[in-house]
Amino acid sequence: MPPISRRQFLRLASVTAATLALPCAGAAPSPIAVDRRLFAQSVASGDPRPDRVVLWTRIAPGSGIASLRLQLATDEAFEDLRVDRHFPVGAATDGCLKVRVEGLEPDRRYHYRFLATTPQGTVSSPLGRTRTAPAPGAERDLRFAFLSCQDYTGRWYNSLLPLLEEELDFILHLGDFIYETVGDPGFQEGEGRRIEFDDAAGAIELGKAGRRFHAAASLDNYRQLHREYRSDPVLQALLERTPLVAIWDDHEFSDDCWQDVATFHDGRMDERDGERRRNAEQAWHEYLPADLDPARDGREVDRGALFPHGQIWRELVFGQRLALMATDFRSARPDHLVPEDAFPGALVYDEPALREALPRIGEAFEDWQGHLHPYIDLRDPAYRRPRAAIRRALIRAYRDEGLAAADVRRRVARAIEAPMALPVANAILQRHDAAAPFFLKAGPIEARPDLPRGLSWAALGKTRLFDAVGSRYFVIAPTYRLLARLRTAETPSALGAAQAGWLQGALERHAGADWRIVASSVSFTPLLLDLRRPELASPPAWAHEVLLNVDHWDAFPVERAAWFEAFDRHGALLLSGDIHAGFASQHAAKVVEFTTPAVSSTTLGSILGRNVDGDTATRAAGQRLVEALDALLLAGYPGLRYAQTRRHGVSLVHLGRETMEVRFLEFDERLAGECLYERPGAWRAQVQERRFRVERGEGGWSLQEAAPPR
Repeated sequence: MPPISRRQFLRLASVTAATLALPCAGAAPSPIAVDRRLFAQSVASGDPRPDRVVLWTRIAPGSGIASLRLQLATDEAFEDLRVDRHFPVGAATDGCLKVRVEGLEPDRRYHYRFLATTPQGTVSSPLGRTRTAPAPGAERDLRFAFLSCQDYTGRWYNSLLPLLEEELDFILHLGDFIYETVGDPGFQEGEGRRIEFDDAAGAIELGKAGRRFHAAASLDNYRQLHREYRSDPVLQALLERTPLVAIWDDHEFSDDCWQDVATFHDGRMDERDGERRRNAEQAWHEYLPADLDPARDGREVDRGALFPHGQIWRELVFGQRLALMATDFRSARPDHLVPEDAFPGALVYDEPALREALPRIGEAFEDWQGHLHPYIDLRDPAYRRPRAAIRRALIRAYRDEGLAAADVRRRVARAIEAPMALPVANAILQRHDAAAPFFLKAGPIEARPDLPRGLSWAALGKTRLFDAVGSRYFVIAPTYRLLARLRTAETPSALGAAQAGWLQGALERHAGADWRIVASSVSFTPLLLDLRRPELASPPAWAHEVLLNVDHWDAFPVERAAWFEAFDRHGALLLSGDIHAGFASQHAAKVVEFTTPAVSSTTLGSILGRNVDGDTATRAAGQRLVEALDALLLAGYPGLRYAQTRRHGVSLVHLGRETMEVRFLEFDERLAGECLYERPGAWRAQVQERRFRVERGEGGWSLQEAAPPR
């Protein structure tokens, strides 16, 4: 058997099923022993269509086995064989084998296995079963699950256990199938499972002394993560019995990424790394049973088919009931609107620019003055002394961030040679004077009423030189949304032009389906927190309306509004994940969204709780915010009907002709640190169920919470 070439690592082998049982001659004897050590990642199937499905397995490259025999049958005993073929497998794909089986009957259950010949005889992979999609136009209700965010480090997948008791048409995984970091103290602490990279030299070292951890970078790193995650017995059992439809989010590559850019260092350095992105994508393609390009049949493809040319967005149809549109939020989206390294005192728009731009979006400068900052030009000779003090303070601050001398000089020059927001200038002077000898003190700059006013990065919530706060998280809502409107014309689509055009077309192509579902790795639901509420007793610096997370669709309010209009014209259900919380939202008359909790990753509430720090006053205010988080989210967006931020879970869907039922199966977050796999009584007693119904009517869709059965 010829070896697999390096150019064939993405090649999806194809085989057409026979319409009649194959002759028994040459068939492997039955029964055949299952060898889970040889097939350590078990089997999986994916992307079911009416006439085909992808089958997957992996065998360790060091096993000496160069080919595997795939058998697919209509019966568990493998007597009615429809496929019996050998396929090469080798190190070029890390031992992974993906086969597209075509010519199948619609809406039918099939059984499959992979056989290996060893010196001791023929052994089998674990037995898998899959199901094809109903035929076009077929009237049959559907049952499926959707889930996301399954961190492995220190966690267990107890929340998947209820799914093993369900008969499902497919599993929809919305991303964060793996996490690129191992042992990140920010959210991966706790007792339990650990991963240490075999290729430690190829990984990225992060963290501070005493709290070092690693992130995947090399192909071997990403492959190892997939191998380890797929060793979980509950995840294996789920994928052995139900086909998977998967998309990726950020952690398959890097947290809060956009295109091939990571955000670990918050702008301190250029983190663009196309090679790392392609490593992540190659491992994903090898390990996930995705059928992304039906036109590619058997063609050789190399790494040139990955970023920036890769495409995972696709549509799958399940009879008359469902047209599923699976999207990709990460591969084409532009940078975050507020740069992580933005100098807080720099102006995004000065007063003349605002007076020119605001009328174009129907706004008046005078109406926004309360959100703008007075600014000064430090090049004016009148500011010679404070200019010198600010320069000294910024040199020290940038040096403390670990920047090289040339970068320090460049950033300081850029800051002081441009107009600077007065509140930021005075804050720098205050810190400077507190530590300076008397002869170097500069004092504050007078806030004269005649000073011009502009939109600074500080007015959007940016307070530090390098930080995700004020950039990706906790941005001031009114000014952020204003900036998004001002920059609409120059902001590319979050989905990219090609994908956006496809999605618009898909909505129209499937207008006749009972339901159109858009699968998104991140939530469309606005997460607005009013920190001015009296019960929070927030410090003055916090007392704003803030957007909690602009790494998801809150980053693109103008484009999101346009999508809501498009979805509403046709009617669309949105299924999303990423945020480690559960939401049910009605965005428009015919636009409903369900955001599933995390399978096991640290919940949103706990992540915020871990980041509450500072002095006593701010720490207490932060704790009040975390305790009130669910109520704040519900109050911040009228379309949000349900919110919980402290439980793990998965979501189940029953899709009928006129009604959709969604069940959130939730677990206390503390249970993720304890393995309950062999204790069914223990986990069943912990399930907290919330049910929702969406009913279609002529005037729109009605989202209601339903009482769970007694």
